[in-house]
Amino acid sequence: MEQKERRNQLDSNHPQSVVSIASRTKVDISKNPALWEKLVNNEKIEYDSVNNMFSYKPTYQIKSKEDLLSLLISKRKEGGMDYKDLKDSYSKLSSAVEELAGEGVILVVRNKDGNPRVLFYNDAQYNTPIDADFKKMWSEISIPDETDLPKALEEAGLKTMEVFEKKITAEVKPKRSKTRHKRIKITNTHLSHIDLSKDYVPNAKK
Repeated sequence: MEQKERRNQLDSNHPQSVVSIASRTKVDISKNPALWEKLVNNEKIEYDSVNNMFSYKPTYQIKSKEDLLSLLISKRKEGGMDYKDLKDSYSKLSSAVEELAGEGVILVVRNKDGNPRVLFYNDAQYNTPIDADFKKMWSEISIPDETDLPKALEEAGLKTMEVFEKKITAEVKPKRSKTRHKRIKITNTHLSHIDLSKDYVPNAKK
């Protein structure tokens, strides 16, 4: 099992030939033009046409814990970085995180299971000495579960915020229809002497 993990780490960090890919996947991509085209044009795969090698293109170029630290330092003004966004960049990310955290140069926000969730560079200029008693009091405060939070607030004399959505009905103003007088164009020349804008009145019989 350990040998398999080490081999996977080696493969993810080094370019792979067509032969090595076929050995691991049992698929000869050189005989599959459609698959070859997809691999060559994949944005997450870098293809070396000279040596005919394929390598994974990670989001960040991390080859060591020093690279990870440099990345966190460069991103310190943007806040922390999600651990999951870095996992595909370095196969030894977990051990690098634990080493840097142990050295005190990075801060790690962890999930309930203890796995890293967000990584921060521990900028020493912002470190403020805190009284030991305050730290003890802070650590002893238990945070209610999300489902128990409303009840805990009520017991503390606090009320949860209630948000009401008001439906605003916009008044639709009726459109006034404009009366337009159409001009009548006379096409029959034998009616040109008649004024059609006046009501027709038959001639009185003499």
